[in-house]
Amino acid sequence: MLSTAQADLLTESFARIRASSADYSTLFYHRLFLRHPFVRSLFPDDLTPQVTIFRATIDALVAGVHDLPSQHAILSEMGRRHVRYGVKAAHYAMVGEVLIDTLAELSGAAFTRKTRVAWETLYAEVARVMIAAAESDG
Repeated sequence: MLSTAQADLLTESFARIRASSADYSTLFYHRLFLRHPFVRSLFPDDLTPQVTIFRATIDALVAGVHDLPSQHAILSEMGRRHVRYGVKAAHYAMVGEVLIDTLAELSGAAFTRKTRVAWETLYAEVARVMIAAAESDG
């Protein structure tokens, strides 16, 4: 469970990431396909809309990080929708690793061990909710 201190840390961390000249969403997909090329087939040829949707989703998630349970319904629906795209439970760990590494890269030295743990805790909760919803429909 994400603590209030971790939620505060995520908010601060994300503000630095958003201030970066690099777009975290574009960089995330670039890294995802480099590390796990087989997942490219799960996405449309033109990634532009997907990059925008992913960015908006992460932005909203962090904006509501102090009340994560209020986002569970949206995350559950996303989990069910991802099944239709061919996403499997095993994909979540790969995505989480790449996402957190991307955020760490953009943050530089400001991405401390505590920051990493906060992001990992948030991602674990998001993945848990999405996977549970996906499996409940299967």
